[in-house]
Amino acid sequence: MTEIVIRELVDRDEMATTYPLIRQLNPELAEPIFFERLTRMLGEGGYRCIAAYLGDRMIGVAGFWVGTQLWCGTYIEPDNVVVDDRERGAGVGKRLMQWIEAEGERLDCEIMKLEAYAQRVRTREFYRRDGFEEPGIVMVKTLSKGIATLEAIRAKDRAL
Repeated sequence: MTEIVIRELVDRDEMATTYPLIRQLNPELAEPIFFERLTRMLGEGGYRCIAAYLGDRMIGVAGFWVGTQLWCGTYIEPDNVVVDDRERGAGVGKRLMQWIEAEGERLDCEIMKLEAYAQRVRTREFYRRDGFEEPGIVMVKTLSKGIATLEAIRAKDRAL
């Protein structure tokens, strides 16, 4: 059996290959917007990305941020952890999260934090099993430019 290999994607071109998997989680995300946002994220600094491969096929992806905030110090934050629909339940997501956690330890991060939609019960259960707690909530106020994005997210959540 082929072993799952996880490696860091080092530049925008490599990260761009994650779009088909990211689209599984965010079907409303058009490709030009994905590329525009990815370019901005890389330009702002602190964003990195890993992918899981089974042979030559990408079967999982996870972006993550490293930063510092007053309330928690240095953190590492997984962002858009996606496992190919055909590979869910095979431990790929756990492996991606373990890689990110090990990187957080290597970088002397104080916490690993993340955001998950309240409606995604299975997703939140996955993270709880991995030791995450829910000490608070994230509050969002949509600004004028984000109205279409918020509507797309709401439509996706209604479909769950």
